[in-house]
Amino acid sequence: MKDVDLHLLQALLREAESRLNRKDTPNEKLANEFSLLIEHARSLQTRLDQSETRIRQLENLVDMDELTGLYNRRGFTRQLKQALASGERHTHPTQVIIADLDGFKQTNDQYGHAAGDAILRHFARLIQKQLRGADFAARLGGDEFAVVLRHATTDGTASFIKRLQSTLGRSAVLWQHQKLPVQASFGFATSTEDAGMAQLLNLADQDMYRHKHAHRTMPDETAPRQPRKRRDVDAA
Repeated sequence: MKDVDLHLLQALLREAESRLNRKDTPNEKLANEFSLLIEHARSLQTRLDQSETRIRQLENLVDMDELTGLYNRRGFTRQLKQALASGERHTHPTQVIIADLDGFKQTNDQYGHAAGDAILRHFARLIQKQLRGADFAARLGGDEFAVVLRHATTDGTASFIKRLQSTLGRSAVLWQHQKLPVQASFGFATSTEDAGMAQLLNLADQDMYRHKHAHRTMPDETAPRQPRKRRDVDAA
């Protein structure tokens, strides 16, 4: 049965069911053959369904960051492409936030990688609690994170960051009887019809670094965030 083409199998099944349902019921041998064919077909379909499910599970594993449970860079790229395409079809902008933890390297060096991992997981959980159904987040690598808000305005995005920043200010990671504060710098950009994904990410990244270098934690709402020039090559 493994070598039987699925379309041929479906045709045989239709013929088998048709003949079995006719008034001139076939002889017992033919009926048994058709029954076996149907049984094999159902078994094959079950295996195909299980294979597809397994493939989706493996794809999810490849797309997820094991430490935080967020998307990794690969998964983020796939999801962002879909979000931007959907935004273009339904004419609504997509907001991309880039976040980078402040002082993470020093904390990591002083308390060790296990403490650093605890901080990364803590920050990821705080982000997840703020997300709505259509939104998603990723750990792009190291202590850099990204959040995509699919139906938010620029004001709504600034409010999202403000809430997250406020939550960060009230929380800390308890590590070996010490409270380790968690702070981050944020920047964001808004998609436009003539901007590619690479340009959008680059603008959000630049916005974040402006605030990090200025020792600020909230984006400047007066700074332009919409891409003005289109890159020839989008991010893959």
